[in-house]
Amino acid sequence: MPRLMTDAGALARARRRNRLETAATLGVLVLLAGGVGQLAAGVEGLVVGAAFAASTLLFSAVPGEVLFRQGFGAVPLSPFQAPGLYAMVAELSRRAGLPAAPRLWLLPQRPLQAVAGGTTSDPGIGVTRSLVEALTPRELAAVLAHEVSHIRHGDLFVLRLATVAATATRAMAQAGLIVALVVGLGAIGAHPLLPALLILSPLAADLLTLSLSRSREFLADAEAAELTGDPEALASALARIERIQGDDFERLAARGPFWLRWFRTHPTVAQRIAALATIARPLDQPFGWEPAWHTAPAPPRRRLIVRNPWAR
Repeated sequence: MPRLMTDAGALARARRRNRLETAATLGVLVLLAGGVGQLAAGVEGLVVGAAFAASTLLFSAVPGEVLFRQGFGAVPLSPFQAPGLYAMVAELSRRAGLPAAPRLWLLPQRPLQAVAGGTTSDPGIGVTRSLVEALTPRELAAVLAHEVSHIRHGDLFVLRLATVAATATRAMAQAGLIVALVVGLGAIGAHPLLPALLILSPLAADLLTLSLSRSREFLADAEAAELTGDPEALASALARIERIQGDDFERLAARGPFWLRWFRTHPTVAQRIAALATIARPLDQPFGWEPAWHTAPAPPRRRLIVRNPWAR
């Protein structure tokens, strides 16, 4: 079987589709939050909801060090402890055009896991020892490229914005229900279906937020394939993780009806591997095809060279 590399055209189409989905989902979330605020308390509710969302967005950012130390119980990894790991992240960050490489953290959890967190100015990437030791260096580089891609495309802010909009929707819906129960629908001139709308709107906001999260995972996978020049490495890493611990930590939709997938933060492993296959082409393509990162007159970017992450 020939080695695979990223298909420039397919990658560009995946990016456009994902960005359109992101913009549409965020737009619907904002409109839903505003509509619930207006239904619950009129123009005043809309203003209060907007102020609540703005203040929450402003003060909800958690710096990387605080998040990883207090939220995950992680400890920082130094370049002396994991020089190979730092070399991977430094090269990936350079290829992604990040101003500085994210700080690395060792997570205490047992599952095979990597996570990007923090703010755009203070990002970090956490990994578990089990992940580092279970994957080959090539696969590990692909997983780290996925997390670097989240930072590169501002997913830390995008998902925080979606969460704030969903939170505002829930808060305004609860306030509206309290008013309707205490005062009565007739007294406030509300439609009889208002309670049902207020009850269902938080669920709709949560489902939209989860959908956005899954969409950004697909984009991060595609960008990771471009950063490493090796789409099959990420597919191999996902397959290996699935063999070791199942269909990721959520386990939803591994069994049961299809609609359970709506409650996942990540697509299933099968979906992610299938999406990677759509942006890959064999390395031995006929003349005229160029790798996704080729921009004349610069030579095409080589595959990322990786080594033991703990080696000095």
